Amino acid sequence: MMGKIQNHVSAIEYAVSERTPLDYLLIARESSSGVASSKKPIRYLSIGSNIPKLEREMREILASRDRQRHSTTFTLASSDSDLHDILVRIIERYVSPHQLSSTAQNGEHEDEEAITSKKLSDSNSDAVFVESVGGVDLSHGTEFQQKVWRYLISECPGTDCRSYQDLSMKLFSDTVHTRAIGRACASNQIALLVPCHRVVRRMAASANMKTKSKDDTDTYRWNRWRKEKLLDWELGGGLTTLAAHSLAA
Repeated sequence: MMGKIQNHVSAIEYAVSERTPLDYLLIARESSSGVASSKKPIRYLSIGSNIPKLEREMREILASRDRQRHSTTFTLASSDSDLHDILVRIIERYVSPHQLSSTAQNGEHEDEEAITSKKLSDSNSDAVFVESVGGVDLSHGTEFQQKVWRYLISECPGTDCRSYQDLSMKLFSDTVHTRAIGRACASNQIALLVPCHRVVRRMAASANMKTKSKDDTDTYRWNRWRKEKLLDWELGGGLTTLAAHSLAA
């Protein structure tokens, strides 16, 4: 006699932030009674201005991802869940505009080399930070997409920016994969921790930055203005800095 087929249930817990300069953040991971939730990788991190819409999109995406194997339940994280602390840490690291150092605020001059060194030290540790919050679950992506996402986590710090062509050359030694890399960034379901906002589209240096096509507006999964803010905070010049490098968001 054939064994009875078990109906596996995937339990997802999620938390929503207070409003930030980028609006609300929603973070989700699998919850399991057998394994400490803090050991579970982040499965989803989205940004938006409407909480019900964020919750609906999360359910649609994660339930669709799990449907072939089991059903999915969603629960708002309890007040004592460390998921709230993780969300606060992410906001402090990626979302809050960079503040002046205490020395600068007091009008004292801080050595420029020391500031640069500090920025590099902070922003080059993205992979360490991601690991410290439990890692990220990239299993929903293709092998190609996962390769792009892993590179961004480990090799694209907040002091830098890459074009799709740059990534294609770096990863595959050609520019044939430029469009596919763009699609991989657009398919990213884990904002900030997989920093696709640091990848931009290259344009001619003489192009008018004020001219925006529909593609320009829709380039970033979580809206162009959020991408601009993130790059402004990380690079200290936003699109002005990008223009200097002949890049467009």
